[in-house]
Amino acid sequence: MGGPSLLSADQPLRVVALGGGTGLAALLRALKREAGRSREPWKLTGIVTVSDNGGSSGRLRDELGGIPPGDLRNCLSALTLEDSALSDLLNYRFRGDGSLAGHSLGNLMLWALADLTGDWVRAIRQLSGVLVTLGRLFPSTVVPVTLCAEDMAGQQYIGETAVGSCHPPLARLWLEPRGAEPLPEAVLALLRSDLIILSPGSLYTSTISNLLLDELQEAVESSRSPVVYVANLMTEPGETAGLDLETHVAAISAFGRTRISAIIANAAPLRPDMLARYQVEGGEPLLAGADRILGIPVFRFPLLDPEAPMARHHPDLLNQAIREVLPRL
Repeated sequence: MGGPSLLSADQPLRVVALGGGTGLAALLRALKREAGRSREPWKLTGIVTVSDNGGSSGRLRDELGGIPPGDLRNCLSALTLEDSALSDLLNYRFRGDGSLAGHSLGNLMLWALADLTGDWVRAIRQLSGVLVTLGRLFPSTVVPVTLCAEDMAGQQYIGETAVGSCHPPLARLWLEPRGAEPLPEAVLALLRSDLIILSPGSLYTSTISNLLLDELQEAVESSRSPVVYVANLMTEPGETAGLDLETHVAAISAFGRTRISAIIANAAPLRPDMLARYQVEGGEPLLAGADRILGIPVFRFPLLDPEAPMARHHPDLLNQAIREVLPRL
C-alpha cells in the first residue's frame, strides 16, 4: 500500500488531510482546486477531529448527544465548489439571547441529518450533495470522545476547551474513552493514500488529537505514504505559548507517534500592526530557522494572505507550496 516512489502534482493522487477547525478548512480550501480540475483530479479526503466541547458544538453535544458538528461544518463549507447562498446559510449564527443564540445553522442541519439517517457519514454525504462539494469528509470517529491532558506539574485538563488553555509543554495527552474506534472509512482512506497532510491548527486539540486514536495512527504508519506537516503561522496563547517549531514537531512525533516526511513553513513576515496585536495576546510568529528540524527537511514559502485581517494561509500560495514540495518527498 501507499504512494508511488515519486509524486507529481499532475497525477490523480489520493490525498488525505487530517486536522480540525479553521486549520483543516484552510488546507482543504487550498487543495480543492486539485480535486476539481478536469484532468487527473486528486481524490481528496478530509478527516476531522471531533473532540470539541465548546461553543455551539459543545452545547449540542451536551444537550443532544453525539459528536460535535462544528469542525465538520467548517470543512464542508471550505469544500463547496463555489461560494453560494447555501454556504452562507451553513455558517449563519443565530443572534439574540434565546436558546438558539450562538448556534450555527449548519451545526443544527448536520445534527438533524445525523439524527434522521442514524448515520453521520450519510448525513455529511447528503449535505455535501446539496452544497456541491469537492472531496469527501469523515469524522475521525463517531464515538463521543473527550480530550485529556496533563502538564509537567501534574495538573490535568479535561475537555478540549481546558486543554486549549493548558500550560505547555504537556507530559501526557489522551482521549477518553480509551480504545475508541475510528470510523472505518477514515482508516481505509489513510491506507489507500498516496499523500497524508497534517493541517495547521491548534497543536494539541486539532493537529494531534486525530492521531491519538490508535487504529488511525497505525493506518498512517501502515500506508507508508509521505506525511507532510503544514506548520502554523503563529503560536497560540495557552496551548502553544513559548513553543518553537521544533517543539511542535517533537510533540506530533511523541504524542501522535507519527513520522513526518517534510515540513512546510511560512517565510513571509507579518505586518507590524498585526504582529503587535498578536503580541499583546501572547502570540508569536512560528518561524523555521533551519533547513532541517529533528532531521526533517523544512520547505519555506511566503504563505500569508496579505488581505486577511488575521494571520491566515493564502489558499493559492499554500496550494503552490504543496505542489512544489511533492516531487522532493
